Amino acid sequence: MPANRFLESLTPADAALLMPNLRRRTLERDAVLAQEGQALERIYLPVNAILSVIAVMQDGRQVETRTIGFESGYGLLHALGSPLSYERVITQVPGDVYDIPLIALSAAARTSPALVQHIVSFAQASLIQSAQTTACNALHDTEQRLCRWLLMTRDRLGSEVLPLTQEHLSIMLGVQRTTVTAIASQLQARGVIAYSRGKIRLTDISAASAIACECYAAIEKGVEVMVGAREGEMA
Repeated sequence: MPANRFLESLTPADAALLMPNLRRRTLERDAVLAQEGQALERIYLPVNAILSVIAVMQDGRQVETRTIGFESGYGLLHALGSPLSYERVITQVPGDVYDIPLIALSAAARTSPALVQHIVSFAQASLIQSAQTTACNALHDTEQRLCRWLLMTRDRLGSEVLPLTQEHLSIMLGVQRTTVTAIASQLQARGVIAYSRGKIRLTDISAASAIACECYAAIEKGVEVMVGAREGEMA
């Protein structure tokens, strides 16, 4: 059974349109799903994987613009417009996803206005996070942003143990790995996290929530408004 909110909230008629072309697969960490400047071929709908959407500068520097978990998917709007990707998308946390050929979702959307509205609503949920992340990167300090991101990852995985590398954290925060090490060490010394190679355990959720900026709650609320409203209409 699907455990992706986009799929779970489809009408039976729209689900029937997609199911013949839908497949479930397991993604390894760092699997590249989309490259900047290339046409996207498949839409990805995470179950327990987390995807990282990355903007890449000409000099090679990278910064994460948003992450996508079970609440939405990557490539939904591509099925309604241009298939060209301007971002790099990788698997940040390995796990299962559903995928479907872009042309199959596009064809189904042409036969179902309700599916088009469904795609737009869930794509908006992802864009809310992107907009809030842009503001967060400009206005909030690194420690706040790290705690915000750790809490979001915990919510998606349903676990206090987060399989994250320093490299991913560096890209997510847009800082050097030495900065990540320093901040993680400070948080560990204060008992907020326990950090080991490739894993972070959130040991004090209340403290992490107190440190995290307002963007954590803003993103969660914005996504729930968009996705929850759409699910209510389908009920």
